[in-house]
Amino acid sequence: MTTQLKIFISSTIADMPSERKAALKAVEKAGGFPVMSEFTIEAQSKDSLTTCLEKVLESDIYVLILGGRYGWQPEGQESITELEYRTALESRKPILVFNTTYSKESPQKQFEARVESSFFRKTVSDAFELQDEIEKALKAEIQKKQSELFNQTEPVYSNLVRVNFPDHVYRAELNIDKKAIRAQMKEQGLKLKHKPTLFDYVIGALRIKDIRFPGDWVLWGNSILSFHDLQDPSLPLAEVIDLGTAERLSCDEVYDMSEDDMSTFKFLLKKCLETKLHKLKIKWIKDEGLFAFIPNQKDPLDQWMSRSAEWRKGNKKATRKVVDIKRNLKNKQEVFNMKCLAFRVRFEHFGGEWFLAIKPDWIFLWPDFRVSNLAFKNIQWLKKTERNMPVFNHFNFILRYLQPSINESLFEEFRDYKFLKLGQIEKFDFSPIVPDNIWVNLEAQGVQKKLSDSSGDVDLFDSYES
Repeated sequence: MTTQLKIFISSTIADMPSERKAALKAVEKAGGFPVMSEFTIEAQSKDSLTTCLEKVLESDIYVLILGGRYGWQPEGQESITELEYRTALESRKPILVFNTTYSKESPQKQFEARVESSFFRKTVSDAFELQDEIEKALKAEIQKKQSELFNQTEPVYSNLVRVNFPDHVYRAELNIDKKAIRAQMKEQGLKLKHKPTLFDYVIGALRIKDIRFPGDWVLWGNSILSFHDLQDPSLPLAEVIDLGTAERLSCDEVYDMSEDDMSTFKFLLKKCLETKLHKLKIKWIKDEGLFAFIPNQKDPLDQWMSRSAEWRKGNKKATRKVVDIKRNLKNKQEVFNMKCLAFRVRFEHFGGEWFLAIKPDWIFLWPDFRVSNLAFKNIQWLKKTERNMPVFNHFNFILRYLQPSINESLFEEFRDYKFLKLGQIEKFDFSPIVPDNIWVNLEAQGVQKKLSDSSGDVDLFDSYES
């Protein structure tokens, strides 16, 4: 954001070239940006009146210079200068008025009287005096406006979500025999990697005993670390640990020990999130480092179907397509690939609190869920064309979908995962404030209209459909 304020200079032009050049210099010396048709307004695909009035609305301060002529009257009544003045007045812009001692024609005298009834004006006798007076007045007004920006705060919504997990975690040493595991896996026809890691041996030990257990645990040295109670002998993981070594630790005892231990703990949280999302048919795509919504139904021809999800935004219900099936052009009954809504995550620890950063994304998958690299350009195009509002909608939808407790009584699959719960979008007070028009002007015209409302600001959480 730039704090350079836009200053609209309003006056007749043809009879006041020296005065307008003086105003230009004054604005630049005061640190503002001059908005002037002959100097800084670019060519427009609209008429002069519309352009000038729009530029008044976009400006931060309006400066009126009253010369001798009333000027062009585009609608046969008020001059364009008076229309600019009325626009600034109705939009409550700060208005600075500078009068001249020049002889005035009758309509200009009437305009002068209307202005002077509302604003104190400074009268000057030439362009040199005008430049000095505009510069002094603008410096004071700009300082006041900038103080307003820096002294006020406004809420800024981040992509951070507060996360909650148990206060304690369990650690227990492994109790496995690598040679025995290798032999038994060979005997049962189970494959083991050529150069297996310790993790591979643990998984192998569980497979030998036909134990299926969620993946919300990690290795910590020669031990297992998990939120599951490893002191419980009925826990399936008890088959691969030494129960006598199992102990309960406070979480900060783990992640505060070293940077490596912090990384291990973050990995545990990521594995918990992966477990939480698995039953929601959101798959971890390891090669791309992101989570993706995947299809959950097939048609009578055993082909994947597009997937949509309902969600509530404030008082409104909306439906979002999270998997869009692309058919084979040569055989419409076959699925070619699938455009899937996706997101990247990162766990962060700030000021003693834990947060999850969520970044919306897209991915194209083949029907067997392998990554479709042919769609790289499609993803780049999606990212290039999506702006603030669609991305915020993706983020808001993803967060609501990851908070399934509101649907627990309706759907079995929404029973919430007990070890990791997500809070609301994290809000910060930010200074200096960023005027809304700076954000809105980044959007296309159609989107700008959706973000504008005569009754006040639009609520990003409530007021528009996805």
